[in-house]
Amino acid sequence: MTGSSRVKNLRRQAREEQVVQLAVSQTAIGYVRVSTEEQSNNGHGLEAQEKAIRAFAESQGYELLEVVADAGVSGATRPDTRPGFSRVLELAEQQAFSVLLVWKFDRLARSLVYAVTATSALQEQFEVVLRSVTEPIDTSTPMGEMVFAVLAGMAAQEREAIIDRTIAGKKQKAAAGGFVGGSAPYGYRRDKEGGLMIDEQEAAVVRRIASMRQSGATLQSISDALNAEGIPGRRGGSWHPGTVRYLLDNPKYAGVTEYYFRYGGEQHILAAAEHAAILLPKE
Repeated sequence: MTGSSRVKNLRRQAREEQVVQLAVSQTAIGYVRVSTEEQSNNGHGLEAQEKAIRAFAESQGYELLEVVADAGVSGATRPDTRPGFSRVLELAEQQAFSVLLVWKFDRLARSLVYAVTATSALQEQFEVVLRSVTEPIDTSTPMGEMVFAVLAGMAAQEREAIIDRTIAGKKQKAAAGGFVGGSAPYGYRRDKEGGLMIDEQEAAVVRRIASMRQSGATLQSISDALNAEGIPGRRGGSWHPGTVRYLLDNPKYAGVTEYYFRYGGEQHILAAAEHAAILLPKE
């Protein structure tokens, strides 16, 4: 192949790629969602949203490939957990479109955190921009990006507020002797309300460990004895001196809750627990 032929081929390939890119840049997907019958009755139903999206796509010269719907799905859920929006992500991964059209930004999620996260993921991972057909949100333009930046800032504040409320709730629950989450300690299991109830089979092992220790057994000899008898530890694992020590030092077995909170200022909470004790309190 001569040099001139090679240049011609490269130019043809470049033109073909530009055509493909142009075609993709003019393709769009619509996303609609309703969570209640009330929205449909108020004229904000799936049909009304789709009609607005189709009219907007035509006015902007987009080829609307598909309108994806999540019917009867709460806006409180994360977008990526919904069947309809999962379809949007699937098409984005295939690079089938470059613009996502929504009737309003809150169709993505009622939570700003979820909506902003979904929009950012589409743009950063798949180069898909978002346009709201009823609001000045267009992440492909400087003005639209500025509006989105404001929304992102509000989402960050919302996220901090959620964390503050969650930590405050945990502190209040801990002060009242409640179990504030995580895995139940060996010897307990979670009840329907999220608290702790005694697992009698495991509790018998806890009492035996405490008795062996009081009789002078070392941490190593206790863990060796339990392993030799095939008694499973937490999640079916083996016993080790460290896990035995942690169990013996855990105040929950004596009916006491103890938590250290560092977020929002350090706080040490020690309170009588709501759950029943497996061991007698240490004197």
